[in-house]
Amino acid sequence: MAVSISYVMPGTIGDFTDLQRLVARYMDRDDLAADIANFVAIVEAEANRVLRTVNQERKAIWAISSETFSLPPDFRRLRKIHIEGEPDRPLEEISPVAAPMIYDGAQGTPNAYWIEGRVMTLAPPPAEETTFRVTYYVKIEPLTADSPVNWLMEEHPDIYVWGVLREAAAFIRDPEAYSFAEGRFNGAIVQLQQESRNDRHGGGPLVPVGVQQLGGCIRC
Repeated sequence: MAVSISYVMPGTIGDFTDLQRLVARYMDRDDLAADIANFVAIVEAEANRVLRTVNQERKAIWAISSETFSLPPDFRRLRKIHIEGEPDRPLEEISPVAAPMIYDGAQGTPNAYWIEGRVMTLAPPPAEETTFRVTYYVKIEPLTADSPVNWLMEEHPDIYVWGVLREAAAFIRDPEAYSFAEGRFNGAIVQLQQESRNDRHGGGPLVPVGVQQLGGCIRC
């Protein structure tokens, strides 16, 4: 049976418990209830790979006195970095392969960097402790019973809803339901990315997605 559903409005799903309750109603399968938390974790893993939004940006000051610097645990990607007081001279990201051909290891004022794993390397290495102002993207805080809300849940709960329903469809091997949920999930991701670009650079309002018909059914 086709079910008519409109897009999920921000604010109607309060927390992790509400999310689990809603997707359980969509699925109407008691045997999947224990797997919902795992589906949520899979959605968050993908969101951390693909999302780079203003909501994930964190500003920080790093005092660095050596060639290498261990990145914070919540670090995803560096957006910009410059020496304190020199905002018009951002450091350039370079390849670690090319670095030896450009820098001979002598100390000086850093003007470039590269990242391998969880370590950032400055080139040239600083001759003394240097203060940097940075903006970097952080991981999405995972939803748990002890931490039931994050910015993505508060502002874009539909991403969680469609992502979890997609994983449930994959779990029970329902290609029609998977295709529908995947389309809604990807559409919500694209809209969020565009909204973030508009927030940063300015732009017109987005046109909301209207009512759609659910052809595949996870409860089948």
